[in-house]
Amino acid sequence: MFTLFRQFFFGPPRPQTRMTEEEVRMLADQAAQKARIMGTLARVTVRRVEGRIVWTASTPTKGGGWSVPIDDATGEVGRVRRWGIR
Repeated sequence: MFTLFRQFFFGPPRPQTRMTEEEVRMLADQAAQKARIMGTLARVTVRRVEGRIVWTASTPTKGGGWSVPIDDATGEVGRVRRWGIR
């Protein structure tokens, strides 16, 4: 009963990952430097997308910012993208 309650209000549990959050932050910082972004990709989330586990590092801002996806299995860093309305 408690598990059902938790999943209803908080969503599914965090998937098991190969990479640590520190490794993801390091890769995201390197990607931000290459893209010449003056900011920190400090907000890190992990979720399952089409059967693969994907980390997303983004700027902790409202209305717009930057994000970069990182594949957990391969460590492949995706393209740094701008999101939002700014």
